[in-house]
Amino acid sequence: MTDVRERLLAELAYWQGTPHQWGGLDERGIDCSGLVVRVYQNAFGLTLPRTTEAQVQLGHPISQQELQAGDLVFFRLDRKNRHVGIYLGEGRFLHAGSSTGVTVSQLDDPYWQRHYWTARRILDLEDDASPVHISSPTIGW
Repeated sequence: MTDVRERLLAELAYWQGTPHQWGGLDERGIDCSGLVVRVYQNAFGLTLPRTTEAQVQLGHPISQQELQAGDLVFFRLDRKNRHVGIYLGEGRFLHAGSSTGVTVSQLDDPYWQRHYWTARRILDLEDDASPVHISSPTIGW
């Protein structure tokens, strides 16, 4: 798990401060699901679907108590808006916030706890260094 966390922290160092842009996928601006796509591509060589709606169907659900570095955390911000971040460990997650850009937030912050929805584990780790498989259902969109 240490290697996963190190890879994620390297991605954080690269992306931190990048402004939020709906539909963005690069250093000029990125949204939450785009950040997940780029981080997983860069850190683990995995190609994930582009939308939060598709990402929440990957892997298998886990509880907050089971969270490990690399797990995806999902939030329902209102009736139609969803948000996704990548758990870093120690109660923190990496995400692209609409007002903050790419940043790290505390999962136990009252705002995030109020909107918390679910978490998904998509990396199956055989050892500390190698994410070896991504579970993915057939996605209809």
